[in-house]
Amino acid sequence: MRRKILVIDDDRSFLEAMKQAFLSEDYELLTAHSGRDGIQQALAFHPDLIILDVMMPEMDGFEVCRRLRELTNIPIVFLTAKEGERNVVRGLVMGGDDYLIKPVGIAELRARVDALLRRTEGGRRTFHAPNYDDGELFVDLTQQRVTLRGKSIELTPQEYRVLAVLAQNAGQVVTHRELLTRAWGPELANMEAYVHLYIRYLRSKIEDDPAEPRRITTKRGVGYMLRPPES
Repeated sequence: MRRKILVIDDDRSFLEAMKQAFLSEDYELLTAHSGRDGIQQALAFHPDLIILDVMMPEMDGFEVCRRLRELTNIPIVFLTAKEGERNVVRGLVMGGDDYLIKPVGIAELRARVDALLRRTEGGRRTFHAPNYDDGELFVDLTQQRVTLRGKSIELTPQEYRVLAVLAQNAGQVVTHRELLTRAWGPELANMEAYVHLYIRYLRSKIEDDPAEPRRITTKRGVGYMLRPPES
C-alpha cells in the first residue's frame, strides 16, 4: 500500500527535490506551498505523515503544527534550516515527532520517515471534526470562525488560540500549563497570569454574564473547561 506524505514548504525548488526523493511506488507525495494550504490538504487527503518547514510567511511551521495537533494525531516531521536546541525543543513540545535540520541526506530522511511510519503502523489515525457547537456557541477550528447565536464574535488571534484549545478539549479540564504551552508556546509555560487574563477576555465576549460563567468554568488551582456541546 502506498504511503501518503504531505510536504509543507514555501520553497518550490525544495518541493521538487522532495518529489524526486520520494519518487517510488511506495509513496504518494502531496505538496503545499503555505501553512494554510497545508492544513486544508491535511484535512482533505488524510496523509500518513507530514514533513513541515518552520520558516514560512504568514503562518510558520510551529503554528501549523499546533493547529494540526488540534485536528489530528498523524506523525509530523519538522525539516527546516531553523536550528538551535530551543527551536528543536519547541517543535517537539508543540507536537512534532522528529526535528531534522536542512540540509539532510535523502537516505537519512527516507530512513527516518520509514521508521516513524513503522512505529505508528496499526495505530489509529484520527481527524477530529473541525468545530465545536453547543447550539449557541460555534467554533470552527479550520476557518478560525466563532459565532454566538449566529452572530460573528470578533476575537484577537491570542483569544482565538486559547478558545481553540478549550474547544478541542471540551468537557475536560485543561491545565494552566497545557493552555500556556499550546496557546503561547513552551517558553511561556509558567506565566499563569496570562491564562487568567485571557479567560477573562473570552468570558466578556461569549458569556451572557461574565461574573457567572456557564460556558468556561474554573477548576480552582488546576485550569479551565469549556462545557461539552451536549450540556
